[in-house]
Amino acid sequence: MKYLKIKDRSIRNLNSKLELKKKLLKFLFINLQHKLICFNTFNLKFLKYYKRIKTSKVSIKNRCILTNRSKGVNRTYSLSRLKLREYLQFGIFPGFKKSVW
Repeated sequence: MKYLKIKDRSIRNLNSKLELKKKLLKFLFINLQHKLICFNTFNLKFLKYYKRIKTSKVSIKNRCILTNRSKGVNRTYSLSRLKLREYLQFGIFPGFKKSVW
């Protein structure tokens, strides 16, 4: 299980770096479009490099911070349903109470 956590962390780091590069390139392309004299050569180089950067948000898996469980993870707290239930039972998160009907 520990290797999955390490693998997930490395995928997230790589994805964030590549996404930042992609946003920077897009910003430069849009803002320097009017100021470049040789726009055609820059355009071709930009498109080649932009297509090479591949990011995938599908490969990122939501995991519990404490147990590293991949199923039943609450997005807002990044906790699995088991740990979330345990913390809500002891009143660690304010504003929640057990619903009985």
